[in-house]
Amino acid sequence: MPLVMIDLDDTLVQRAPLVRSWLTSYVAEQGHDEQRAAALVEALVEADGGGHRPREEFVARASEHVGTAFSLDDFRDGTDGAYRLTPGVRSRLEALRAAGWRVAVVTNGPVETQSVKVEATGLADLVDAVVISGEVGVHKPDPQVFRTAAERADASLEGAWMVGDNLDADVQGAHGVGARAIWVRPREDWLSFDYAGEPDVVVDDVDAALDVLLERGNR
Repeated sequence: MPLVMIDLDDTLVQRAPLVRSWLTSYVAEQGHDEQRAAALVEALVEADGGGHRPREEFVARASEHVGTAFSLDDFRDGTDGAYRLTPGVRSRLEALRAAGWRVAVVTNGPVETQSVKVEATGLADLVDAVVISGEVGVHKPDPQVFRTAAERADASLEGAWMVGDNLDADVQGAHGVGARAIWVRPREDWLSFDYAGEPDVVVDDVDAALDVLLERGNR
């Protein structure tokens, strides 16, 4: 059975809108005027860095912006548990498995944080394996993450595909183990990557990526 590995954050679920929504509510509770509130939300979104900035640095920057201690626990509680799959993503995951694909979620991050997201989305019931870098001890693009996904999904990396929004972690990682990669173009235009290789397929959203695989059949 062929294997498809899929990234979680900003691939299966768009993280950015959840973060912006929570930060907007957080700032509103502080009673700033409209102009100051809007500027503060933008500053906090930038401080978060799409989740790629080290959390200690994010907290330090956020605390400086708001003028008080910023709670990372409150931030995580308000965003991680709000992850949801769209009906389109859910139906496509079900269709892939029905078509004979083995499906694994492969995500970078701490076990505690990413497990909350997996539970909130109900992904455990929709895929064959979930691999979180924090439990493997290395993160994408390290080959061990992808090997672990194949092992847990009872599949081979030969002929496998990876779907993700990060050229360095997802596309480079896939190519490093001989898999093909579908790059879901990030919505944030400020992101930059070091990997110079070319994705095998480029799409604008995860629905389109999964449709590519469904159209191929189980090969």
